[in-house]
Amino acid sequence: MILPHKAPIRFAQEIIKKNEDFIFVSCSFPFIPTLSMVSEAAAQSSAAFAQADKPIIGFLISLKDIEQIDEFTQTKYEIKIKKNISFGSMTEFSFELLNNDKIYVKGFLTIALQDENI
Repeated sequence: MILPHKAPIRFAQEIIKKNEDFIFVSCSFPFIPTLSMVSEAAAQSSAAFAQADKPIIGFLISLKDIEQIDEFTQTKYEIKIKKNISFGSMTEFSFELLNNDKIYVKGFLTIALQDENI
């Protein structure tokens, strides 16, 4: 994945698995994460859908129905992310934060990609 983020703000590490519907991304946090850190990790994980050879600037536009299901106890998780719908440069994703197939957070986020002509 091509991301501009550096440690300690880069949470999304690498693509673990891809299938037709979902991409799984490993995420690592410097300490037990907050819900804000998880939301940022999910936004970073959406970059796994990018097909560009060069970095494309994306902006987190919205978070919706973010639900923390269980307490965070680890610093390493996986994000399961799915592209739901795209409209122009905007895309809505659904995501889950997982550890050993247990869901800790689920929700939706919208990313807007910067117009290449700007």
